[in-house]
Amino acid sequence: MSPRRGSWHPAQESDEIVYAICNRFLEQLGQHCSGNAKDQNDRRRGAAAAVAAWARKHLGREDLTRERIYPLFWEAVRRQYLLLCPPRESHLASEIRKTFGLESLPEDAIQVVNVRGPEAARNVSAVAADLTFQLIHRLRGKKEKVHVGLGAGYSSMMVARRLAQRVYSDLQCPPLVLHAISAGGFFIDQPYKAPVTYFGYFSEVITPVEYVGLFSEPLVSREEYDRVRQNPSVRHSFERAKEIDIVITSFAAAQDEHGMLGQFLKALQQEGTITQAQIDTMVRAGWVGDVQFRPYSATGPIVEECPVQVVTLFEIEELVALAQQPNKYVVLIAGPCSECQRLKTDALRPLLTNPRLRLWTHLVMDLATAYDLLRSS
Repeated sequence: MSPRRGSWHPAQESDEIVYAICNRFLEQLGQHCSGNAKDQNDRRRGAAAAVAAWARKHLGREDLTRERIYPLFWEAVRRQYLLLCPPRESHLASEIRKTFGLESLPEDAIQVVNVRGPEAARNVSAVAADLTFQLIHRLRGKKEKVHVGLGAGYSSMMVARRLAQRVYSDLQCPPLVLHAISAGGFFIDQPYKAPVTYFGYFSEVITPVEYVGLFSEPLVSREEYDRVRQNPSVRHSFERAKEIDIVITSFAAAQDEHGMLGQFLKALQQEGTITQAQIDTMVRAGWVGDVQFRPYSATGPIVEECPVQVVTLFEIEELVALAQQPNKYVVLIAGPCSECQRLKTDALRPLLTNPRLRLWTHLVMDLATAYDLLRSS
């Protein structure tokens, strides 16, 4: 390839060139990491020069001088090729396993992300995505295709987005089948919380990806639920649910005003579809939270007291059963509310202590949630 003539800008370069240069630059920085602080500039210049020499030899790009390596690196940052890995706090994770009698679980089953504050929810989702990526590779060779079920909500959306970034250029990633496990999309101004919208993140990944949507009314009366499930397109999605190997889901606390189930129940009550008395019945039944829009108390799932049902592939007891199967995983995102940073500790505790609600194989939480769990126990 002949050198480029005229004006040059890193944004003009292809994804392949930007990624290759960034990847090589980071490798070179790692090889030149010795020495003291005053040598940092020399190390960077040496790394950039080595990358420029590599580009001339292997890419035929005489125009990619040492000075042009730096803007290509920042172009990679702009295109979100660099993924920082949030730090983990292994001691607190170990204490939670001991405190709640979960020592028989694998060491990676509970992960505490060493972050707090407004960015906690985003970083917890990042770790959940990285964990899911590892589980996908754990199934490589055991499954021809790995089936991943995506739950609804903002946290699940952030997981899907980062997972797509991890999968993007991974030549070793097995083929994927993505399932939407709930209809979601209750509100016309919040379509991004519906799991079918997450499929778009995977449109350009190298790994072959198939999709199984779930298209129906997002929420129906309990009397209508069985009829809706028999709709041909909905029935097909339910039939394929048994293929799912990894479920990614979050949960909501009953007292959190941003929880999707609580918001929708309130909206239905305001328009007169359900009554406040019906919601009060759920509260008296001990409603502390919901997973995939299925409410639960400290003693187990709440079924009869909930006046409506969201169309979702898994009941709570089905997730519990799934989590007990070999080579099946449920990743539960247990960070704070992504909108107000309110902790969900009261809703999380029954999921740790009650076997009827042990619907997860892997649990990812933030530092503040871990502290609150241990203090309150």
